[in-house]
Amino acid sequence: MGSSPSSSVAHNVKPRRLYQVWRGSNKFLCGGRLVFGPDVASLFLTTLLIAGPAIAFCVKIYLKIKNGKGGDSAHWSPVLIVGSILTALLMMRDPFSYLKLKLKCQTTLVQDLIFLLLTSGRDPGIVPRNSRPPEFDETFDIPTPSMEWINGSTPHLKLPRTKDVIVNGHMVKVKFCDTCLLYRPPRTSHCSICNNCVQRFDHHCPWVGQCIGI
Repeated sequence: MGSSPSSSVAHNVKPRRLYQVWRGSNKFLCGGRLVFGPDVASLFLTTLLIAGPAIAFCVKIYLKIKNGKGGDSAHWSPVLIVGSILTALLMMRDPFSYLKLKLKCQTTLVQDLIFLLLTSGRDPGIVPRNSRPPEFDETFDIPTPSMEWINGSTPHLKLPRTKDVIVNGHMVKVKFCDTCLLYRPPRTSHCSICNNCVQRFDHHCPWVGQCIGI
């Protein structure tokens, strides 16, 4: 017996990955390996503000030293003398420290840009949202003194706005998130810009275009 056309088509359809059906406002690159906020365009401005002054300073100093003649050389003499003395003292203390310092200065800008990209493109601690609200029995396993109920996003099921959970022997009150359909873990907040619940949420940084969790 041959298989039906509908079953063969369903068999050939590749399953969609999580980032392709993501309900938040994030933007993904490299097959979902990099996750950015919706305002990732501000990252280009931040990169320009970091790299621009550093590159301009290096170019200006290089041109001044290269074209310094006549009266201009007198202004650089004290700088060269003091720099030579400090370099000699540094090398006397540790012969390899000067090379380490020089290499560190050259790579500082590159490291700053790499860490900036990692901060902007990594998961800040997003809590996966539920496709449906918690079950009735699961909701009422733990008593709660709250008298406020949720029925906007779940018209057929009333849920308490808050409930008490025990964390490390202490009673902690957690709140229900109407968007993610879950009770937020302690120290978790919902970011209105990324439209996600983020663990240990501190703030949404516009300079990196990403949530910051501490």
